[in-house]
Amino acid sequence: MKMGAMNNTISLGKPITAPCLIPVEHKATPNCINQPFMINGECYKVTAISLGSPHGAVFVDDVDSIDVHMLGSLLGSHQLFPKGASIVFIQILDKASLKARLWQRNEGEAAFTPEAAGAAGVTAMMMQKILTKTVNVSMGENMFQVAWDIEADEVRITGPL
Repeated sequence: MKMGAMNNTISLGKPITAPCLIPVEHKATPNCINQPFMINGECYKVTAISLGSPHGAVFVDDVDSIDVHMLGSLLGSHQLFPKGASIVFIQILDKASLKARLWQRNEGEAAFTPEAAGAAGVTAMMMQKILTKTVNVSMGENMFQVAWDIEADEVRITGPL
């Protein structure tokens, strides 16, 4: 978390992965998790998730080397997202932390949104890349804690919101 910043906790509710509710055009499995999206002949594995707005989550080796504007706009407007989606690029840092960058639908690169930080954290936990119930998410110049209470199916985020 940023030094001197006031921290708040908010509920983002239940993570939505049902394709018809996101919406994402996907019929191969019940959910669109780590599924191939083709962009200019290259395959990107995308997980579609919503915590209030549609997101595609993509794991990368180094978020700082990604052309967020170019790749985010192509993935976010891909035909499989009929109404568009924000794209969050995720780099796993260690067993409890990740770094993410966001291409915000209709806006371009953004420092963060609570939904994007939540989508990054939940996707990392869902894909078992983070094995804790709380994940530290670095976005922009801030650190957030994303907690997913699986029994209650509720996601909470704490940070300088």
